[in-house]
Amino acid sequence: MKAITVSAILSIATFGLLWMIVVKRAYDKFNEAYKTKYVLQIISQIDGFDQLQFIPKGGFLWDDVRNAAVVACGDQRYYESEDLLLGQYENVGFKISDVTTKKMVRRDKKNRVEEIFDGQILCLSRFDDIKESNGHLQIFEKQFLSSMAGWKAEHEIQTENEAFNKRFQIYASDEHNAYYILTPQRMEKIMRFAEAMEGQVSLVFREEKLFVAIRRDSMFDANMSEPVAKQTGKILEDAKVIQDTKEILVMA
Repeated sequence: MKAITVSAILSIATFGLLWMIVVKRAYDKFNEAYKTKYVLQIISQIDGFDQLQFIPKGGFLWDDVRNAAVVACGDQRYYESEDLLLGQYENVGFKISDVTTKKMVRRDKKNRVEEIFDGQILCLSRFDDIKESNGHLQIFEKQFLSSMAGWKAEHEIQTENEAFNKRFQIYASDEHNAYYILTPQRMEKIMRFAEAMEGQVSLVFREEKLFVAIRRDSMFDANMSEPVAKQTGKILEDAKVIQDTKEILVMA
């Protein structure tokens, strides 16, 4: 009797696993078709977007994330990035992609893979019509300060804005450069941006580029239980991240 019960349990577990695999494959196929057909179609209708490309299997390289230093890049073998959207918004080039970073850790004498960051990384081709950043200037929302923040530049910076210091921790390769970039107006914009995102954010200014990491759900994912026509709002919501980043943070 006991042997029969164990056999039945194993059979149910095996069936459940196979069912999950079949369902996942069906969803993945539907999701990719949905993204390929609708993402560019919907975003290209928004004023200001131009030269758009969407590559579902594309993304930032692990080296890109490591060099940007906007989040911890983790172990390369566990790194994932997909749903790459690139183009221009109001004449500023951008690239945005889902990114997941992970690392191997030792817990209770066992190895396990732990997630470090899951969200989007956005790169704007310029953050100012005049200024460039001499080296890395990193701004981490203090909720980010853990393994998510990754390596940090040499100098920790304190600004004259107490509210900004309370919310963010700032690191810079060059102290003078940090004060050159972090004008009172730009600090106010960064705080307003963090409020608009409603999630954990970090920013890195490097040369003419701005990198932004936002911890949030994956972009553009479809819902099989809803009509496609009702899901356009999610794509518009994801596009708004790009709009808000450019409109709030880029100084013209």
